[in-house]
Amino acid sequence: MQLPTPRRYYEQTPEEWRVLGERLAAAGPEARILLRGATVITVDPTIGDFDEGDVLIDGGKIEAVAPDLSGRADGAITIDMGGMIVLPGIIDGHRHCWQNQFRRIIPDADLTEYMATLHGDFALEYRPHDIYVGNLVTMLSLLDSGVTCVTDCAHNTRTRAHADAAFKAYADSGIRAVHAGAPSNAGDWEGHLPADLLRLREQYCSGPDSLTTVRMFIDVRRVMPAPDLFAFARDHGLGITMDAVIGHRCNEIVELGRAGLLGPDLTLIHCNDMPEEGWELIAGAGTKVTLATTSEQQLGLGSGVPVIQAALDHGIRPCLSGDVEVCLAGDMFTQMRTTLTTQRMLAKAKSERDGQNVGNLISHSDVLEFATRRAADAIGLCDQIGSLTPGKYADLIAIRAEDINNLPLNNAVGTVVLATESRNIDIVFVGGAIRKWQGELVGQDIDALRTLVRDSRDHIAERVGFRIRPTGRLHVSHEDSQRRHSGDFDSIKDLMR
Repeated sequence: MQLPTPRRYYEQTPEEWRVLGERLAAAGPEARILLRGATVITVDPTIGDFDEGDVLIDGGKIEAVAPDLSGRADGAITIDMGGMIVLPGIIDGHRHCWQNQFRRIIPDADLTEYMATLHGDFALEYRPHDIYVGNLVTMLSLLDSGVTCVTDCAHNTRTRAHADAAFKAYADSGIRAVHAGAPSNAGDWEGHLPADLLRLREQYCSGPDSLTTVRMFIDVRRVMPAPDLFAFARDHGLGITMDAVIGHRCNEIVELGRAGLLGPDLTLIHCNDMPEEGWELIAGAGTKVTLATTSEQQLGLGSGVPVIQAALDHGIRPCLSGDVEVCLAGDMFTQMRTTLTTQRMLAKAKSERDGQNVGNLISHSDVLEFATRRAADAIGLCDQIGSLTPGKYADLIAIRAEDINNLPLNNAVGTVVLATESRNIDIVFVGGAIRKWQGELVGQDIDALRTLVRDSRDHIAERVGFRIRPTGRLHVSHEDSQRRHSGDFDSIKDLMR
């Protein structure tokens, strides 16, 4: 079938887009869809990129990517994508989603204040409903900003009901989620982990096209020693994500490596101040590394210097993550930009100190890879998502490259990394299902969400004894939190050393 030249997105009327959106919604994730005439970034080096190309989706998966697939358009819903950039959905390798009723409440916090405020105070008052609300607002805002998969590092899972509430939020949002469950860092909990991870996997993740998976999350508070947790995870086929790998806690990684317990099923978060032996053991075992560049810098994790170069020097291609929104930006483009400029700044500074030429500088393509394909690898899903590769799920986004802040389109990857904002993200697919269309989330009541979030926030704040003042500054000391609660603060103190 010969199709006319694809039109640009701004040449099509709102009514045409509305009708297309209704057809896609009615067809569901099993639809056959042809995206035509976009600039395509595949993040698959075996396929490459296309100045103008097509993406064919069928049954929720990518069937083909090529310069022209019009000959395979029979039976497909055809969408003209001229002027747009199509690329894999962004993947967030680590985010604490439950907290986000309290976004930016402590924008100037360091690590001590963060731990005291969130874990020493607010976390203790979360009901399962509050876990649901915090996760839902997080998942929807991630979808809105082009993130199609997130690793939810759920370290406030006080009860089984709290975990169930998180899974309800995943389902109601339609995002792809990796539930990395862990006990709360302070206060009472049911003692249901790690065994309950197996229930969650069976109950929520057993379908062939399930959008959720489960990993073990190891943070500050431990149910049992790390070697025993590793053994449980591996005996039951669970991947492992380990947070708070900073400062003196890097020595634990060295000990685990010497014992032969590192491996490709393990992802370490931060790794600030990792000694050389630790890097050699991590690289030798194929263990993955996740950076949260703005968190490491702003909260002052360890030395506060992100380990971008150290990872690269040992042959490790890291992934990126957003960490906490209570004091940081929420979008992943900020992580890409900050990682790019930080590595280049430090490389230049080193060359000036050493009197040598600047070493290898990372590129915009590198950080986009870190936020897609490398992130998929770090969460055990590299065979399913992370690139526009035939056979993988159709988790992809389309960016309006000729909006006022982007036009004219001169370099696609540069536009994605340097200039894109949530408002430029026109379309989001997760597993072939439409989640954002014409710049609006699909099937979501944002007014109702606003009420849910405000009510949940106010309930927790009242329980803790804080009054929300948008022009005020909330400051909570670790000592204040310890006086207010009788929870277990030993683990928090250990992280502060």
